[in-house]
Amino acid sequence: MITKEIKLCGKQVTLAYNYATEISYKILSDEDIFDFGQEVVEKIQHEQMPDIRKTIFLIIASMQSYYESKGEECPITDKELMYECTPQEIGVALGTIIGLRSQFYHVPSDEPEDKPAEGNEEKND
Repeated sequence: MITKEIKLCGKQVTLAYNYATEISYKILSDEDIFDFGQEVVEKIQHEQMPDIRKTIFLIIASMQSYYESKGEECPITDKELMYECTPQEIGVALGTIIGLRSQFYHVPSDEPEDKPAEGNEEKND
């Protein structure tokens, strides 16, 4: 499990990424987390906010996966997320979870620029 503390609704919370996060998100949204991840990347590239309902579900899933693993209650509720969080807090939480997912799966942050694409190797004659 990969974790990070952030502030949401004026409270310190821990977000986590593990398989429980993926399962909880699927249960809440009826969508695979990979599909939402693609939507997030596309929306951010166009300077738009991804679907807020799915974003809230992802934040809930991330918090639940941490606090349930510790046998503790989440410090904030879904209603607090919907009514009290600022757009900036939601954006930070979403970005944090995407970063945690990358760390969980060991996704490199960027590819080396000098690496030739597969099948396009230069040939030395």
